[in-house]
Amino acid sequence: MHEAERGNTVRRIARAGDPDRSLAALFEPPGTRAGLFALYAFNVELARIAEQVSEPSLGLIKLQWWREAIERAGKGEATGNPVADAFGETLRRRALSPTRIETLIGARHFDIAERIMPDWQALEAYLRDTAGTLFALTGEIVGARGPALEPACEAAGQAFGLTGLMRALPVHAAKGRVYLPADMLRRHGTSPERILAGETGDGLKHVLGELRQKAQHALDEAMRHLTELDTPTRMAFRPLSLVEPYLVSLSKSGRDPLHQIAEINPLTRLWRMARWS
Repeated sequence: MHEAERGNTVRRIARAGDPDRSLAALFEPPGTRAGLFALYAFNVELARIAEQVSEPSLGLIKLQWWREAIERAGKGEATGNPVADAFGETLRRRALSPTRIETLIGARHFDIAERIMPDWQALEAYLRDTAGTLFALTGEIVGARGPALEPACEAAGQAFGLTGLMRALPVHAAKGRVYLPADMLRRHGTSPERILAGETGDGLKHVLGELRQKAQHALDEAMRHLTELDTPTRMAFRPLSLVEPYLVSLSKSGRDPLHQIAEINPLTRLWRMARWS
């Protein structure tokens, strides 16, 4: 595949599967954008695996294929997959952490093997390994540095990732998945089974309210860490600019959390991204 065609394919996959991070990438220096789109497209492909397979064993085979493809592409070999080849090139140019890449891949074992998030502790780990690791790899691509970087990535991953999971509740429920912690649902008088049956009573309302508070707390923590980082490093956290407006949208009275995805005005989305500093 021609390099320009590969780049277009990678950008199309990233934008379709991760529009917010892809928009944020457009505000980064031109020299880093291709790498960011490759990272986000790679993550989109990993996230899709659970929906593409009928059995967990097949999903694990796909994950292993990606491990091997990225390893080969990272050595300069052509795999024939535009995302793997583009991300392999980024891995070489930016010397990305193999440990973080493996963490990102390994986190998708949960999506493949499970359909119910058992508890808050498991969800915290999932958010750290998915959204948190993505912030860390984004930082590597743009040259982020500083002692506060690691805790900032973890808090940012929880804030952005948790907000995204609440927004995606209708999509996940329609596919028989519940990423809201089962222990929290039961504590509020409901359950994953009731969510999958379409029940939207006070129990779900209270759980979502508690999770919005956790997302806001994580955002506040991330922002405190960001004050200790230089401006170029803070730019890697631009997607955080959308957390607060999404939380406002999620909290709107009368919204059906099981059938309506919380959105924000496109101009608001662009404006908040543009003014991030």
